[in-house]
Amino acid sequence: MGVLIESKAIGRIEVDIYRSCKYRLTTIIPLRENPVMNVYLFTKEELDHFLEGYDQYTEFLVSVEQAEAVA
Repeated sequence: MGVLIESKAIGRIEVDIYRSCKYRLTTIIPLRENPVMNVYLFTKEELDHFLEGYDQYTEFLVSVEQAEAVA
């Protein structure tokens, strides 16, 4: 299990901005002969859906970044 290294209070406006953002998700599929890096662009809802049961995939998460703010 990971270790929480920072926690801070944020305002409702920030929550709304993060909720309406698109996110860039990068994963790696470590195939023996031809490893692959995949980059996805998701809305918050799409990201939540993708990550549901993520432990079933052979690819692993490398990064999740805010791609753009919609609000």
